Amino acid sequence: MTVWSAGTKRDVSASRLLVERAKFAPHVMVFAGVCFKGKGCLHFVEDKSKVNANYYMDMLLPKLLDNCHHLLGQQFQQDGAPAHAAKSTQQWLAARCPDFINKDAWPPNSPDLNPLDYHVWG
Repeated sequence: MTVWSAGTKRDVSASRLLVERAKFAPHVMVFAGVCFKGKGCLHFVEDKSKVNANYYMDMLLPKLLDNCHHLLGQQFQQDGAPAHAAKSTQQWLAARCPDFINKDAWPPNSPDLNPLDYHVWG
């Protein structure tokens, strides 16, 4: 930041000479279900948590499935995130969701399957 002054540096308030900024912006990780009948609730990931298959199955997937069943019924599909494609996650879903679409049936790189990229929450 540049401060222009008619006087010397000591004539300028110190608060105008130094601007503090966070090195990394704070962020929040959120999961949600979206379908043509609506959108589910936002589910926030606990701060500093790593979303691996275990965390996903224990903390997020039951909530997402509940939202999905209210919106659409039994169908459920995910994207290709590692926690979603993990063998344990696929087995968990197959046991609990009869119309689950497994990762081998997912179309590769389909922009139609990424509605959040197109401002669904706007």
